[in-house]
Amino acid sequence: MKVSTLIIVIALILTAVFILLAEREPAVRLAPAEAVLGLGGYAQPDQAEAAASGDLVMQPGHAGREERARNSFTPAPEGVRPHIPILMYHYVRYVDRAVDPLGFGLSVTPEQFAAQLAWLHSNGYETVSMADVARCIRGEGPCPARAVALTFDDGYLDAHTEALPRLLVYGYTATFYIVSDFVGRPGYMGWEELRALRDAGMEIGAHSVNHPDLTRMRLDELRDQVGRSGAVLGAELGQPIVSFCYPLGRYNDTVMAVTREAGYLSATTTRTDLSQHDPFALPRLRISGDTSQARFEQMITAYLP
Repeated sequence: MKVSTLIIVIALILTAVFILLAEREPAVRLAPAEAVLGLGGYAQPDQAEAAASGDLVMQPGHAGREERARNSFTPAPEGVRPHIPILMYHYVRYVDRAVDPLGFGLSVTPEQFAAQLAWLHSNGYETVSMADVARCIRGEGPCPARAVALTFDDGYLDAHTEALPRLLVYGYTATFYIVSDFVGRPGYMGWEELRALRDAGMEIGAHSVNHPDLTRMRLDELRDQVGRSGAVLGAELGQPIVSFCYPLGRYNDTVMAVTREAGYLSATTTRTDLSQHDPFALPRLRISGDTSQARFEQMITAYLP
């Protein structure tokens, strides 16, 4: 074989190898270790201390704000970890199914939500924040004996006007996942509403900067979406943001790794078929407009009689 021919063959082989590696890289590339707690240069207030202590403590200096201790629920016996149903909500509002079928599927009426809370309360269910859920799963705190976690995605205005007053009737808490760039837009909560949720004892979680599919992003973009969203919320609210929700329910190993390295304690999905062993792939039960009261009760008791 001529030298020139051999060189061409070697070049073709090397080119094929480089193409193969380039195609595989997005699925396996992980954020570097230095990303921990300062993802992309975005640091959250007291994040390291909060993660180390396991306590989500409200900062002083805000009227009406109370410290949320980790034992704000009835703990399960030592060594016992009951399943914690995590419920997924979006809107609490009225929607005409014929006009907006997608919006109907993402919404429950105020009456539906009130009935669901009333049933939970009358049947002895407590509520916990996602920070509490994460500490339980990670073995960093007690687990609730009989509780559900209520989560609300995206930060719509009715979370403040409709959901919050009904939660307070029963002294219930919830976690609200906020898209940081959507704060203050029409139909979404502003900082005043988010501070009201915070002061009422609700947990604020991050839901990215502008709700993209994180699995389709370059690593630097992914780091920015995950890190900056929590940093902005934490700076404005004066507290660590320790819970994350994958926008569109889309995630992979790289997204999970970047979320973990950002200092969050947990991340939720839109899947229902997962266990609760991995705090960065937590399943949720979708509550929608066509979820009847009987179906709601069945969903809860199937996991936690």
